[in-house]
Amino acid sequence: MRKWVVLCVGVLPAGPVLAGMQHYGAALHEANWTVSSSRLACSLSHTIPLYGTVRFEGRAGGSLDFSVQVLRRPAKAGVAQLASLAPAWRHDAPALELGQVTVAESAEPFRFERPLARRLLSELEKGMFPTFIYQDWADGRDQVTVAISAVKVKAALGEFLHCLNGLLTYDFDKVKQTLITFAFDSAALSREARLALDRVAEYLLADPEVSKVMIEGHTDNVGFRRYNEQLSRRRSEAVRDYLVTKGVEKDKFTIRALGESKPIASNRIDTSREVNRRVIVLLTK
Repeated sequence: MRKWVVLCVGVLPAGPVLAGMQHYGAALHEANWTVSSSRLACSLSHTIPLYGTVRFEGRAGGSLDFSVQVLRRPAKAGVAQLASLAPAWRHDAPALELGQVTVAESAEPFRFERPLARRLLSELEKGMFPTFIYQDWADGRDQVTVAISAVKVKAALGEFLHCLNGLLTYDFDKVKQTLITFAFDSAALSREARLALDRVAEYLLADPEVSKVMIEGHTDNVGFRRYNEQLSRRRSEAVRDYLVTKGVEKDKFTIRALGESKPIASNRIDTSREVNRRVIVLLTK
């Protein structure tokens, strides 16, 4: 086991200390965690005095990231050791080495995705202090330890995990273009169409950044052109009206009735004509 792993965080005061060593970490009275939550994103943040801010962030679709934004960016890229260390009042708890991590030359030198982010959350839940250890970014003469405090994390962590469980299971890319198909000479929504539109409505209600919803109605080429234009409009209006019943504001919508003018498949046979009997719902931020 490496020598640095046996340190107990909390023994050292916050801020630079003895020659050859710098330690950063929130003192007991400074430790605090904040949570922000919505159906699209959840964040759990903690400020380390004189160093920066650590943040866990989950997003709709299932992503989970951990990042550190620092006040003084590294002079160059490098590596750091990451360990889960016991606080001073739990000196008998074993440390856990979490491996070597890269240091990016940016104001966000540390960033991890789900597997390691999950592990750090688990260590905090156990009352451990995830800690970065590296040679200082100035001239490399000092060893730096940066501890993420588990003090007061339990309540905030519970709120954060509850938020993660409530995130939408899909993101904007999954709903920005939705295809709805129709039976011949019909503007009635099928069960499958309603399920797809339920997801679109759920996303629209969760994301105020979607400023515009374009609904494009289409038909196959069977029948008169003028009739098909009217049918494509009825299809578009059926989609719009359904979304409005789900709580989406009506003024978000723009309708285009394109009739038979823009087929995406051949109109020569029945099986390909079915694809042309459609509405496309396009979301724009």
